[in-house]
Amino acid sequence: MKNKLWGLAVLALFSALFFIGCAQNNPTVSINPTWTEKPTKITIVFTEPFVDNIDDLEDDLKEYSEKFTDWYKAELQKNYDSLTHNSINLDFKQVNIAGMSIEHDSVGTTEFNIPKPSTINMNEGYYIAISNAGFSRKEETYVYQAYSNSNYLFGSALDSSYIKNSGNVIIDRGLWFFADYAIYNQSGERVAFGHEAFRNKFPYAMHRKHWEKCVAEFVKKSLEETPILN
Repeated sequence: MKNKLWGLAVLALFSALFFIGCAQNNPTVSINPTWTEKPTKITIVFTEPFVDNIDDLEDDLKEYSEKFTDWYKAELQKNYDSLTHNSINLDFKQVNIAGMSIEHDSVGTTEFNIPKPSTINMNEGYYIAISNAGFSRKEETYVYQAYSNSNYLFGSALDSSYIKNSGNVIIDRGLWFFADYAIYNQSGERVAFGHEAFRNKFPYAMHRKHWEKCVAEFVKKSLEETPILN
């Protein structure tokens, strides 16, 4: 009976590992495979970003606490210029909520909110629309747990010699950034869209560099695998 239970435990473990290995992460971006043209001009249109905790902004970017969008625009420009090596004519334009409509699409079961500038001047280059951008500092607390006997999983599941150990409480800190974006060609057709949400971790205190890294990572993600970087 003991051997039978052990066999069932091993079978369950390998079944779980199989399904974990085969599972696909939800997509965060969709790029039209027929898009091969590298733009010569791009207008980056964006709405004002949201900051969850104004105190963080005043601590890390005090000089921009009353004009955070100016900092955000400068960081977008710095990173788009850097990644395109100044090979594309770039223009940056802030719009209010009325200047950006939101469409909806999906990839499989993943739903996307897709920004689109209310006005796109045809035949005047590509557009990158960015909306619903936000910064949020979060802390996650959990207890590290481990098993003192590694034979628990690969030996007898009924072996009472294993002990579950609880270690120190771990606090995982990070500045989260999230945003929706879409890219349109010079005919006004959508050629790519996506949603990014990621965390820039810090061990003790948050600084200006964490805000900068968030924008840099987003810009990089928005251009990855597109003809813009060809």
